[in-house]
Amino acid sequence: MSIASDNNCLWLPENIEDLLTVSVNGQADNSTFKGMHIINGAARPWLTGVMDDYTYFELLDHYGINPLAFVGEVEEHMALLMR
Repeated sequence: MSIASDNNCLWLPENIEDLLTVSVNGQADNSTFKGMHIINGAARPWLTGVMDDYTYFELLDHYGINPLAFVGEVEEHMALLMR
């Protein structure tokens, strides 16, 4: 299931960057936990244009996240919110 819908209800975050956050489980090692913080910290700079697309996508890819799928899912969610 995507983040765009859950039982036909849309999730409306207080801040748009909340759609771009990632989490790790409690058993994650320190480098994975650090990566989560780096990715989550990059959301606002990317959304406000401080960080360019290339850098943000490379960051996601570096930590094992498919950038096009990840951002595409957020774009899908936004499109549903705007309808």
